[in-house]
Order: sequence, then structure tokens, then C-alpha cells
Amino acid sequence: MIREIINFTNSLIEDMPEVTQMKLAPNKGMFVFVDIDANGNWINQVLQKGKDYDYYDGKNQDIQLWNDCIRYQDASSYISMNKVKAFDSKQKIHSCSPFAISFNFKASDDGKDSGVKTAKNLTKEQKQEIETLARKKRIDIVRDRLGDYRRCSFSIYKIESDNDYYVQLNAFYDLFDTIINKVVELEEFNELSEKDYLNLFIKSVPIEIQESYHNKYLEDNLFNVDEIDGKGVLGFMTSYSSKKLFIQHKTSSAIKGISYRFSKSDAVMLNTFEKMWKRKCFPNPLPIVIDKRETNKEVVKIYNEQSDPIHYRELIKKLFDKTNEKELSDYYLLNYINTKDGMVLNDFDFVPLFRYKFDSTIEVKNVTDAGWNKNGEFEPEQYEHIENVFDFERIIVKEIFNNTLVKIKEDSYKTNYFGDIDPTYVSGGDVMYQLIMKYRKAFYDYIYKSQINALNCSMFDDIMFNSILTNIRGDEIKTKTEYNNSIKRKINIWFSIYNLFSNNKTRTIMASKITELTEKMKAVAKGEANLETPEEFAFGAGQLVSYLIDRSVASNKTYAMLEPYLQKSKSGQLQDAIAQTIAVYKHDISVYNVTFERLSSQVLTDDSNADMKPLLKFFLAGCFSPCAVYTKKDNSNE
Repeated sequence: MIREIINFTNSLIEDMPEVTQMKLAPNKGMFVFVDIDANGNWINQVLQKGKDYDYYDGKNQDIQLWNDCIRYQDASSYISMNKVKAFDSKQKIHSCSPFAISFNFKASDDGKDSGVKTAKNLTKEQKQEIETLARKKRIDIVRDRLGDYRRCSFSIYKIESDNDYYVQLNAFYDLFDTIINKVVELEEFNELSEKDYLNLFIKSVPIEIQESYHNKYLEDNLFNVDEIDGKGVLGFMTSYSSKKLFIQHKTSSAIKGISYRFSKSDAVMLNTFEKMWKRKCFPNPLPIVIDKRETNKEVVKIYNEQSDPIHYRELIKKLFDKTNEKELSDYYLLNYINTKDGMVLNDFDFVPLFRYKFDSTIEVKNVTDAGWNKNGEFEPEQYEHIENVFDFERIIVKEIFNNTLVKIKEDSYKTNYFGDIDPTYVSGGDVMYQLIMKYRKAFYDYIYKSQINALNCSMFDDIMFNSILTNIRGDEIKTKTEYNNSIKRKINIWFSIYNLFSNNKTRTIMASKITELTEKMKAVAKGEANLETPEEFAFGAGQLVSYLIDRSVASNKTYAMLEPYLQKSKSGQLQDAIAQTIAVYKHDISVYNVTFERLSSQVLTDDSNADMKPLLKFFLAGCFSPCAVYTKKDNSNE
């Protein structure tokens, strides 16, 4: 994985040098550029905004010295806060260069640094007084640390008396109090909060010189352990802690328990990649295409052309539209998460071929007649059309996982295939939470890596049954059973896309099967046909249970009333349960209800004693499809 990232970064910088500057921004705070001549005299003591200093409030990027602020800051930035100790053991000064002195005004946790403890209910004037005192105290602390910082930074950068800029650098530090006194008089200084930075740079040393020194510092200090033959170990996802013996390669041919080391040039590439990653210059997940540098360049360009970050699905669509490609092949897909402890790898896998569009448009048919009553008229839901895998994610995954794994609300679109999920906020309770945790990686592999075998019919049946079960246990019946849209949508999905996960391409189209069963039940209710298959029995049983639940007059009627029927393992047990329910509600069933009589007689006399587990989908479909018992009588037969 590391080698692929190094090659990707190296080729990207060669093809697109500006990528290293993408989304760079200065730290919030003041940037002061000090010009000192060869004799150690401070030339620009009358500081002019836009020429000698500038202030960035974290929002307004229209400042004159924007590019200078970025470039000088980057040439003095630290590798990690832990490595700041090499310059200032107390970590009060955060720059890592003899050409810069950067610090913020944040007090330590106990307030000792600033000499001020947080107080509540203060007036504006009192707050300003406290902030002024805090800034003064912090400057005093930095002044105390400045001698060590100068000594350490000169040593690390090998600045000695014969250096061309030795006099100017020493004057930069000797004039610290004079410079600070001038800065304090500036209006913008009083705008600095505790997290804002005050950055002092010596501008009379060319920035190119400063960058070359800083690059050499990076090369020499990126490794976490001592070099061996010019190679070392990096902190970028390759750390080997000497305190964690179990992760050391004791049985390998490694040197000192470390199986792989990187060159200095590799270390710089990985450091550059990590910095760009933290600035969100790359999509997540990130495709790293082998031997197609132009594609990698287009991915990064498309992603950064937008003012707001775009989702991966949008990026892929734009890529295919722009390049006229129909597929993406031979690439690694890197998925990560940024945490306070750095980058955490979620998944890294090779994708031979990415399937964006399905072979043909898939219809989620409204076989259960989901819809609404509007102004006394029934309006059925329209069919959903799925053309590509991200339609599948947006429509299917969102619905079956109760808008939790894929969460869509207005313009917000979020997915959570790897992060923590709080069960408290999962619609559907523990059943849905466990379902998500069990299957979310399979859906990620199916959608993002085109692993079509990641899901199969058995898994899909388990997902859909338990997903519907969360609705059954939580939904309240407000009208007839047949009008619950949430459950009906899931049944529509179950039967419409079932064949996607079947290797048997000749399998009967399941959605058409429901339409056929619905018509068959009407025929049975009219006395024109008989139940002939286990699927017909299960569907008919569901129709009867739907009708019987409608007979209940309970004020808080819920779909939990279905659970006793779903727990029956054999069709004979289900028949007994239905018969007992008929006995309970016989007072509300008219003796003239011929359609009920015909359907119930067929269901209750079936002698197959079938296993109900594979038939549950048909039973539920029967429950939530238009009920044949309500079929209007045919006067010619009555």
C-alpha cells in the first residue's frame, strides 16, 4: 500500500506541480515580516499592513500577503507536535525553523501560563482586560524560551558563524523585544484570541533559501527511529513501537525487528501526501489507478475544482462524463478517516474492474400498491429506476437500513460504512443496529469495489426479513394493514432486486411473481382457482392475517400482532394460529363474506406442512399486498 501511495504522489506532483499548494491556508492570526540588513539593522520598523504584516481572521482570504503567509508558514511548519520538543522542550514556540518564531496565546489547562483563570459573567471590558493580560504573559513565556529555541534551531539547521545570514539571524532574535513592542501597537494585535498565532518571519533571507533548509530538515527528521544505510521507519501508518513487542517482526529477516524501511525521498513523498490528505485535497475513498497517471490527475482536478467537497459518486460521474470512459479498471481504493491521532486506514483493496452502471435499468416495482389517499383518491407511488450503483446506494441501501447506514435529509447525504454508530440513534433498535454492523462492509464492497459476490440471496433474505421486522415491532397501525408504506417499500425492494444477488440468471423475476400471486388470490376468493404451491399458500395466509388484523378494535393496534405468525416454523402451526384468530374475531366476520370463506378454506385445508422459513417473504408480501378478501363480488356468480 505504501509503495502505491508513494508512486501516486510522485507522479501527481510531476504532472501537476500546483497540487502541493492546493487548499493551503495560513493559520488564523498575524503574520509579520521583518527585514534586517547585513549589518543587523532592522529596516522596516514602520510596519505597513499589506506590505510588512497582515492579519487573517480565518474567513476572509482577500488579504494582500496571502501567498507570502502560506509560503513562509509552510517553510517553518513542524512535522508533528512531538518533534517540536527538539526546538523548544516546553513546546511554547511552535515553529521549526531559525527563520521564524511562531506561537499562539493558548494557556495551559491549569491557567498558569497566562496567569488568568477563566471567569464567568464578565463584561466586554473585563474580557478584553483578561485577554490583554493573557497575551502579555504568553509573550513573557516565549521570551524565556527564546534562547533555547535559537540555540536548538541553529544547531538543527547547522547555522554557524560562517553562514551568509548569521548576522541577520542573530539580530532577528536580539531584536525580539523591539519587534514585539512595535507589533503590540498594531490594532490587529488586540484581535488575537488564545488559539490565534503570532508569526514573526525574517524576510531578508530569501524564501527559496528558507525552503531548501526546511526540506533538508524534513529529510533528516521524518524517520521515527535511527537510519540504517540511509533508510528508516516513518510515522505515516508504518510505526513500530519498541514498547509493543507483539507487533515487531521477530521471526523475519528484519533489522531490529523492522521488516521495511524507506528512503529519504520516499519519506518526503509520504509526508507531502499526508499534508495534502489532511487538507482534504483528495476524495474519500481515493482511487489510485495503476499505469494511468492521467486518470489520477483528472480525479484530483475534478475533486478540487469544486468550492465545496463533492461526494465520491459525483466525482465518478464527472470523471466518466469528462473522459468518456465507461469503466475504471486496475486501481487501488483507499478509504480512511481522519482522527485526532492522525489518519486511520479503513480499507485498502485492489479493484480489477469497477462496475458503475448495471447492464440494464432496474425497476423497483410497486407490487404492493404503496401510496397515499389524497383528496379521497388513492395515488400509488411511482416506480423507482436504478441505473448505477450509486442509485442503488441512494434508493435501496437508504431504505432497507432505515436511513441510518445511508442518511439522506434534504441536501445532506452521509454514509457510514466504517465509523462508530451510536445504537441510541438507530431507527429500528438493536435489530437494525446489528444488521448494519453485520452487513455494511458487504454493501461497501458491492457498491464501491464491484464485488458482486459480496452479497447473495441468503444474505439478502436475512437483511430484508429483519429490516421489515424492525418496522413490524415499531410501527403503529393507523389504517388497514395494506396501507403501510414503509414496510411495503421494503417488500417492493425485496422482490424487485432479488435477482441481483442470484447466480441463477434463469430464476423467475420475483416482482412479477407477486403480481401473479395477487391475481391468483383474487381468483381463489371468487372460487375460480385453488392454491397449488407452497408460495401460494404462504401468500394466501398473509392475506388472511391482514384481514384478521383489520378486525381488531384495539386503540393502540401495532404490527407486533404479526409476530406470533412469523414465529411458526411449519405451515401446519401457522394454520392453527390463523384458525385460533378466526375464532376470536368470528363475531365480526359476516356469514355472507364469501371471499373470506373461500380463501380461508383453501389456506386452512392445505396439507403440505411446509417449512415456513423460505416462505416468509411470500407470507409478508401477502400481508401487505391488496387483500383479496376485499375483492368485489361478481354478481354473475352470486
